[in-house]
Amino acid sequence: MEILLWLLLPVAAASGWWMAQYSQRKSKAGSRARLNSAYGRGLNHLLNEEPDKATEVLIQMVEVDPDTVELHLALGSLFRRRGEVDRAIRVHQNIIARSRLSKALRSQAMLELGRDFLKAGLLDRAEQLFQILLDRSEYEKDVCLHLIELYQQEKEWGKALVIGARLVDLDSGVWKLRLAQYHCELGEAALDKEALDRVLDEAELAQQDDPDCVRATLLKGSVLQIRADYRAAIATYQCVEAQNADLLPEVMSEIQACYARLDDTKGWENYLDALVARHSYLVFFQKNLVDRKAQSQAEQQARYRCEKCGFTSRKLFWQCPGCQGWSSVKPIKAGNAE
Repeated sequence: MEILLWLLLPVAAASGWWMAQYSQRKSKAGSRARLNSAYGRGLNHLLNEEPDKATEVLIQMVEVDPDTVELHLALGSLFRRRGEVDRAIRVHQNIIARSRLSKALRSQAMLELGRDFLKAGLLDRAEQLFQILLDRSEYEKDVCLHLIELYQQEKEWGKALVIGARLVDLDSGVWKLRLAQYHCELGEAALDKEALDRVLDEAELAQQDDPDCVRATLLKGSVLQIRADYRAAIATYQCVEAQNADLLPEVMSEIQACYARLDDTKGWENYLDALVARHSYLVFFQKNLVDRKAQSQAEQQARYRCEKCGFTSRKLFWQCPGCQGWSSVKPIKAGNAE
């Protein structure tokens, strides 16, 4: 009997271990089933653009499996998306604080935390995290795009040029145009300080990136006017016709002023007649530009519209205040019917 008991002990132990494993597998299967179900519901809410409901589902999933970093990353992103930036920051900071986190997940959490800081307006903290990732060449395109946004907000155009140069290789056409605008921003700042040589340098750099940059032409013309080189200013302003004829109204009054300083009324009239012959919509300006009262009324009625978002204004913006697009605000040719 005693021998039988000794023989049964290993069997009982094995049976106990098997039952424990079976129970554990059953529990894990149940957890996986609940997670899969919650994942499906959360994905459905996201596809239906219901971030609040998706967040509620993710919170439930995190409670079921609190060790899954990916769930916490998704939850933090959803918090940020629905405006709860403080909660998003806490979630992503908690992830980074984990001691056994893989390098890849830590970098991803840093990127998300940088996005949190950027949305919260904590630009210094965001820049610090993005710069660490950039130094490691991790998430380079995303990080560069975020840094460009940050530097535009801070009007750090020199830093924006450095980051923009890294993006030229990704899409040179778009980013070369953007770099030209950054040079013009620096040129306008120099013009305010009467650093005229610096203005010309920045305008030249802008047109190396974008030969059709009207803004750079206007900067060059302004410097030549200030220096009383009116013939050169006229020739510079006249380049706008070849660069973008739609923006001719932006320089016509300046050209007229230069001819006036030269006491060359006939030269102005001949130029204007030739210009109208090539661009019929300028008939309105030909009729009214010499009449100060009519000119003032025309300026008050002038409208500009962004080709991307439809933003309208009386003033020409080089960067649309609505969608932040560059060079997308164009004149509405309101004088066609005149």
